[in-house]
Amino acid sequence: MPGLVNAHQHGRGLSQIQLGYPDDFLEPWIAGRRARGALDGRVVTTLAAARMIANGVTTTIHANYSYGTGNYEKELRDQISAYEAVGIRATMCVGAMDRGSTVYPPHEACFLAGLTDDLRSWVSSPASAAYAGDGTATVALMARLRADFADRPLVRLCYGPAGPQWVSDELWRIIARDARDHDLGMHLHALESPAQRAAAKELFPGGVFSHLESLGAMTPRTVIAHGVWVDDADMEILARTGATVIRNPGCNIRMRNGIAPLARYLRHGVRVAVGTDNCAMTDDEDLLGELRLAGNLAREPDWNGPPPPGIDDLLAMATANGAVAAQFGDEVGTLEPGKCADVAAFSLKRTREPYLDEDMPILDAFLARGQGRDAVLTMVNGRILYRDGRYTGLSIEELEMDAAAVARAARRPADPANVVRTKRYRSHICDHYRKLAADSPDPLVKS
Repeated sequence: MPGLVNAHQHGRGLSQIQLGYPDDFLEPWIAGRRARGALDGRVVTTLAAARMIANGVTTTIHANYSYGTGNYEKELRDQISAYEAVGIRATMCVGAMDRGSTVYPPHEACFLAGLTDDLRSWVSSPASAAYAGDGTATVALMARLRADFADRPLVRLCYGPAGPQWVSDELWRIIARDARDHDLGMHLHALESPAQRAAAKELFPGGVFSHLESLGAMTPRTVIAHGVWVDDADMEILARTGATVIRNPGCNIRMRNGIAPLARYLRHGVRVAVGTDNCAMTDDEDLLGELRLAGNLAREPDWNGPPPPGIDDLLAMATANGAVAAQFGDEVGTLEPGKCADVAAFSLKRTREPYLDEDMPILDAFLARGQGRDAVLTMVNGRILYRDGRYTGLSIEELEMDAAAVARAARRPADPANVVRTKRYRSHICDHYRKLAADSPDPLVKS
């Protein structure tokens, strides 16, 4: 079959559980990362890429992510080199963010005022900033990367604005203009959590996607990760502009964000793909398992509601639609003459044994029972990367040892006091969002 496309992940080859971050609400979970040091992004991204090809994934989108080393460009270049070394096709999202580094606006000033002087100074320090900087710096970084990687067959570049509540209108306009000028995509998180929904209602009373469209940021190359808290007006804009939504079911459940309305997306004609977000339900990179979870969660208990996704819908989510989201739609996602030889083969032993009724279509059975570990061959651009349980060009044992070593090295931050600071900071974060939820007139946010 066509190689699978993991359309949203961050190159985290070790899961958050393995790194010591228990599942939580998204906002305190993000804050909790301050209690650890910076990982070596090249090492953990190499392991993530290797895990994906062992699950039949041939293309992936690496969403915005910064390890906070202070040299974001080096982080990006190291991660690109990791994907190229493994041989997987990858779309790299150049992150951008200029607000909301503590809590979502418009409540930042009030939140900071409630912190003690030492915590306020700590979270406001320049060393806490992520990505390249302002719009001018972000566009300049993209220009340098385009100059170096535009001709690489396995690499695509796009902008990765963190999300509507994290990006000012000025920054949106700058990167949207550069994306149009250079035919680049934009991949962003949006309406992922109840707290983000509440922030969007305050910041964008006319609707978040309507606002992004007014800034030139909604096009067929726009990709929305998560999209849990959307309404019909949102879906109409997503469908009309040709944007793609990425379903991340395991992550959304584990981070207490909710369940995205996949069936309603499909009814509105929105293109949908699927990603693991390195936070799959089974804490691995099994994209088939995430696809199955997404399909089952879309089975709404309403006789008159939208139908759940069919087999063709699910297959497209994991292949052709993901290829479009990754800006490789003309090259991969289907098996046909003229496209690249990106192929995955899966054993049907688990699907068929000990018995499978001959009236059951094999593809239906495979999508219901198959797992990523059933992959027996993964080929990218005609090159076999994985076959019969073995990698053809790397040692998974060495990658795992390297990743474990960098994780141990980053177990504590450079400043040991950050461990205690983070604990206090997370407590303030939780108190802030609890109060906002309790005061909200929106029952969905309150719940």
